[in-house]
Amino acid sequence: ILVFLDDGITWHLINHKSHKLKHGVAYNYDTLVIGLMIGVNSMLGLPWLVAATVRSLNHLHALGKKNKLGKFVRVQETRLTNFIVHALVLASIFALPVIKLIPVPVLYGVFLFMGIASLGTNQFWGRVT
Repeated sequence: ILVFLDDGITWHLINHKSHKLKHGVAYNYDTLVIGLMIGVNSMLGLPWLVAATVRSLNHLHALGKKNKLGKFVRVQETRLTNFIVHALVLASIFALPVIKLIPVPVLYGVFLFMGIASLGTNQFWGRVT
């Protein structure tokens, strides 16, 4: 149930009218595909799929063109970037010996920088500041 709730919340956040997204017919099959993949992954002992809300929203903001007021004018919709991201994650498995050489404080610094840099796209942060 939690997986479908996470997927539903992410779906509603991404598909907000202000983002001006246009979808084809196949877009509606996402929940069906996620349900099937959860069943297959459960039988094989693999981890379940998650919607990754933060990553999805950052991806939307990266592909969107905004006017001077920060409102979306249009969004370049593509699935190729998601494929490339997941291919790089797969490639990182083979790069583990090199990745282990990076000191942990450096990684924390990178994640801190990425978090602070993405605060501008956070609606709550915009209301607080």
